[in-house]
Amino acid sequence: MAHEIIMPALGMAQETGRLVAWLKNEGDAVKKGDPLMEVETDKSTMEVEAQHDGFLVNVSAFENTDVPVGEVVALIVENLETAPQEKKRASEKNYTDNEQNLPNEKSIEKETKPEEDFPAPSASTGSLDEQKIERPSFTKEKILASPKLRSLAAAENLNLIELKKAGFTEPFKAADLSSLRQLSSQGKMPLRNNATSLVSKSSFLIFMSEINSASEKNISSELIFASFISASLRVIINSEIIGINYKSGEELNSVLYQDPDKFQLENIRPSNNDIAITAEVCDLTATDFIQLSGDITSDINFTISDFSEQYMITLDWQPNKISQQDALSLLRDLSARIKSPLKQLL
Repeated sequence: MAHEIIMPALGMAQETGRLVAWLKNEGDAVKKGDPLMEVETDKSTMEVEAQHDGFLVNVSAFENTDVPVGEVVALIVENLETAPQEKKRASEKNYTDNEQNLPNEKSIEKETKPEEDFPAPSASTGSLDEQKIERPSFTKEKILASPKLRSLAAAENLNLIELKKAGFTEPFKAADLSSLRQLSSQGKMPLRNNATSLVSKSSFLIFMSEINSASEKNISSELIFASFISASLRVIINSEIIGINYKSGEELNSVLYQDPDKFQLENIRPSNNDIAITAEVCDLTATDFIQLSGDITSDINFTISDFSEQYMITLDWQPNKISQQDALSLLRDLSARIKSPLKQLL
């Protein structure tokens, strides 16, 4: 025995309902009370449940199509072998009914074509009834949202899955549209942005020479750069703890520094702790290179290289972690420190 599943009326004046999603695949076993499909009207969205035990067959409506109220969209049968012949899909019915009344070139050609042009059935394939027809899968990730939000999101080509991925509570409402726009725009952002500054290194070299002559310890340019970068980061991103992964030398060996700007230059030491990295520095001044890309693991990355009588400072950043305005302010602040290093001691 076959039990009909119809498009229900969710409102008094409703003529059609939108079949949003099938929650079962054709041929699946179902039990009474199992949700079969999700239906949407202008005012509500609901799940249609199975009223009988059996198997879902003769699915005749596509997802995201409007179906007349009372239209049979599928059947539930007790045995797959006794399933009736599949009917025309509800979503195709109006089109095909009209199409039958209109002659076209293909139909005329088919009527006049000799029978011998059509190949006979192959013995290896068997009769049509014996062939196993692969049925389409209707299962998709279920998203609960108001009809108004679905309409607005569709108009702007926005995907509601972004709200689900971000952890917003379902069902989603029209008020979530602004959040959906923001999430969608973040996904379209470039992976990284960068800016470059050229700074005269004459004052910096004089500064390093003078502090080394006054100190018993050798203070390298690495310690000065690390200190200046840490100070600039602290000003711009307003963080109490600054962790720097500093790569330098011909092999670009990595050294970690924590808050180097809080120490006297001669007292700066590598950190022995596993610290959180605020920025990564690639110091190419000991190499013949002026730029290096790839293998960037930090949201903020500095590259320092020699460029004739200047230092070339390149800042590379994740746009969803730091704004362009803050990134450019950060680069300007560091460039000013390198250009006038004596001011850092005042």
